[in-house]
Amino acid sequence: MRLALCVWTALLSCCVILFAACGERAVPAASNPVLPTIVQQPPLPGLRVRPLTDRTFERTEARRERGRYLADGILQCALCHSDRDWGQPGAPPVQSRTMAGHVWKDEGATRLVAPNLTSDVETGVGGWSDDMLARAIREGISHDGRPLHPQMWYPSFSMLSDEDLASVVVYLRSLPAIRNPLPRTQLSEEQVQRIVGRPMPITAPVSGPADDSPLERGRYLAAVGDCGGCHTLWEAKQLPGAFAGGNAISRDGRDIYSTNLTPHATGIDYDATAFVPLIRTGKQGLTHPVMPWVAFRHLSDEDLEALHAFLQTRHPVAHAISNLAPPTMCAVCGQAHGLGNINQRVKQKGVAVPEATLRDYVGTYRVERYDWTLRVTLEHGRLHAQSADEPPAELVPLDDTLFAMDGGLGPLRFRRDANGRVDAVVSEDVDDVVLARIATAAPTP
Repeated sequence: MRLALCVWTALLSCCVILFAACGERAVPAASNPVLPTIVQQPPLPGLRVRPLTDRTFERTEARRERGRYLADGILQCALCHSDRDWGQPGAPPVQSRTMAGHVWKDEGATRLVAPNLTSDVETGVGGWSDDMLARAIREGISHDGRPLHPQMWYPSFSMLSDEDLASVVVYLRSLPAIRNPLPRTQLSEEQVQRIVGRPMPITAPVSGPADDSPLERGRYLAAVGDCGGCHTLWEAKQLPGAFAGGNAISRDGRDIYSTNLTPHATGIDYDATAFVPLIRTGKQGLTHPVMPWVAFRHLSDEDLEALHAFLQTRHPVAHAISNLAPPTMCAVCGQAHGLGNINQRVKQKGVAVPEATLRDYVGTYRVERYDWTLRVTLEHGRLHAQSADEPPAELVPLDDTLFAMDGGLGPLRFRRDANGRVDAVVSEDVDDVVLARIATAAPTP
């Protein structure tokens, strides 16, 4: 079983790919403004920093429009980098201060500030180079070389394709300047040490969805929009599973629990025809504005339908949650939230699988991207999985290839190659994580 905290840290530090090799055409030097010199801070011990380049993204109307669509929609940039009008449905950004920055927290030694993203040179990003913006967005390194707090969703944004990254940068460059002096983010030494290992340089091209099918486009949108980050409970004694909700989220003194997005009666058991208007209207305004439906309403019908298509592929979990009902204790997640008292933990019975098939699955599996190794063993006719120093967890067969794992983010599916040999196990959690089977040394006689 994979510790959820370790998984989330791995996701936060996942290295996907780099626009440095994406063949971007540079704008002629004569059209580039003279930018102020920004001194790069010496790298902290353990901090991986990619040196800046002089790359400039060509400004085109198609890119500006695509960047606007992404930034105002699935990436939710304005909702984090703006003061919001909590008196309006969905709490949209204050129009006169859109993208002008926001102080998220200022308590004691901790100050979290989403910077001004408008083109103002003194108080915004007008003095930053294109690569400074690109590196901050996808790699979690500030314009001056500091590690960004993961309140900035760079782990999810690291999955932005090279072209979508270029489009977002071009759009940000088009924003009119708003002067808004803000304090700098301030973290304690302990907080910095906790995040210093998370940023990863991106050193290869990043493509978009695997293909243009609704499923793959929805997978891409869910990843860059960090849907799983909000709608998955990562740190608790009892984990409902990926997209099953129960994650406590706070914004400007407002607290909610994320809801269940899995294809279950307590989650999303309705079709795309119902899903699209629910997202556009926030369930007629009943959805708490901490859920960014006010941004997602800008998505096209096709993209919202694609999101629905991907979410329908996740493992269904029984976990009812409401932010309108009074909080009661929940047996599924161990927290007190609306409708918690109607939830029950039910151990899955499983189906019969031939022992010869179970023996085929015994082995060691690994994915380098998340530094995750899983050892599968067979004891008394039952499979068990173990990660690192965690105790073994029993795998309950749902069919001949799919196994539930108590406390895991999702079920495990064993995969065979064209020759019928088991070559991988796929963790069907926030996304499909493929762990390849690896050869292990024979025991010493």
